[in-house]
Amino acid sequence: MVALMRMVDELPLVLLDSHPDGTCSCESILMTEELNAHRSISRIVMLAEALFEVLDEIHRQPVSLSLSMMSLPAPESIVDSFPLKNHKKVDKVEGNDEDEQCYICLAEYEEGDKIRVLPCHHEYHMACVDKWLKEIHGVCPLCRGDVREGANEPSIPNPEIPST
Repeated sequence: MVALMRMVDELPLVLLDSHPDGTCSCESILMTEELNAHRSISRIVMLAEALFEVLDEIHRQPVSLSLSMMSLPAPESIVDSFPLKNHKKVDKVEGNDEDEQCYICLAEYEEGDKIRVLPCHHEYHMACVDKWLKEIHGVCPLCRGDVREGANEPSIPNPEIPST
């Protein structure tokens, strides 16, 4: 920062020395440019100070608040309690552009794939969503609904629901 300000301070001297006769009609332009450079630097310094204040405030937040923003994995017993179904291929109806795919691995469902249905009614390959929920996040990958909250509500009463 000091080096940058020194460069700005030396700028007019370098330019003034470039005139062979020593006269310069652009001195007022140089003074304006120097003033603008100082103002720009001042704005940058003010923005940096404001950013550091915000970062300090974030670091002063209680740990419990920061943990609440994170999603912890869901207990295995909760994930295993969600219903499963076997996927059955259906002929696409004209006008129905809805692809049947797992939004975790992005593969289309194949005949006989085990599909896990979450309390929010989003469906995924069992292997994909089980890994997601048990090891990574305890929320639905699409709607971010916490699966632990929906586990107590019987959204789908039978753990082995009919194929679609």
